[in-house]
Amino acid sequence: MLLKLTHTTDLTYSDLISESVMELRMAPRQEQDQHRLSFNLAIGPTTQVTSYFDWLANTVHTFTIGPFHRQIRIVATSVVETDRQRKPVEKFIDTWPFPLGDDYTLYDYVHFSGPVTDSPKLVELVKVLHPTPGASLGELALRILHLIAERFEYRKGITTAASPISHVLETGQGVCQDFTHLMIGMARALGIPARYVSGLIHPGNEAFRGFTQTHAWCELLFPSAGWVGFDPTNNCIVGSNFVKVAVGRDYRDVPPNKGRWQGTGPVKEKIDVTVNSEELEAMPPELAAERMQSLGIPTYPTGGAIHREMAEHQIEVQQVQQQ
Repeated sequence: MLLKLTHTTDLTYSDLISESVMELRMAPRQEQDQHRLSFNLAIGPTTQVTSYFDWLANTVHTFTIGPFHRQIRIVATSVVETDRQRKPVEKFIDTWPFPLGDDYTLYDYVHFSGPVTDSPKLVELVKVLHPTPGASLGELALRILHLIAERFEYRKGITTAASPISHVLETGQGVCQDFTHLMIGMARALGIPARYVSGLIHPGNEAFRGFTQTHAWCELLFPSAGWVGFDPTNNCIVGSNFVKVAVGRDYRDVPPNKGRWQGTGPVKEKIDVTVNSEELEAMPPELAAERMQSLGIPTYPTGGAIHREMAEHQIEVQQVQQQ
């Protein structure tokens, strides 16, 4: 599947701010079943952008805006070719318990941390699965997936990016990042390595929850097949219409954008995010591996109306929450 994805973020402020420092994780990953053919990053006000790979091989772009400004716009446009077939995990030869052994590289994916918290309610939920030694690992993973779909309701606006899975276990409601953290927690409770994936969905002719925003799902590790994606929000194994952007232990490792800014007193921030996707028949002629552009967002001189003392704010300038 050949896809063009446009991810637009508009940050607006109630008063002038200065010295925004931000990092982005918006460039799709290069994987065996996913190839990023083009990436264009346009940012305004004008700034210098640098990039690097983080410890999980996610591409990170960083920038700083020094002059006073009231708005930041970020437009990330990618062309990606995917060949990710939905895997018949129930036919895999792998069995439970997972043969973890002394592989320290998997430590972060089998232990609880951040929003993926252990609790009596999680233990209760995992007991419903009744796993037995020698059982199919693929079938167990599917039972986790389906159990979340049966027990929990998709509902926006009741959690935040920082909500622990105890919240969704109490309320029975949440969005994709909550269900992803929950499936990761259930897998880790069973000793199965699990990691968080931030990305985008192309809906095509199907109805997928979360396709209008950045999306989240998880990957479980199978000794015979490697990492396999499961989307608990849509109760399915991920396919070619899923585009992987970043992986991590949980949401804290992969927010599309976060940063630090200085404001003139109690400044209010508003964030608007739109994601558009389209399937292409052929490679666009203007294809470029990576291009940086500037957008015509204005900046303002210092002085004049700015007399208040500058107050520093530490924030997570990220999507309000993945849907």
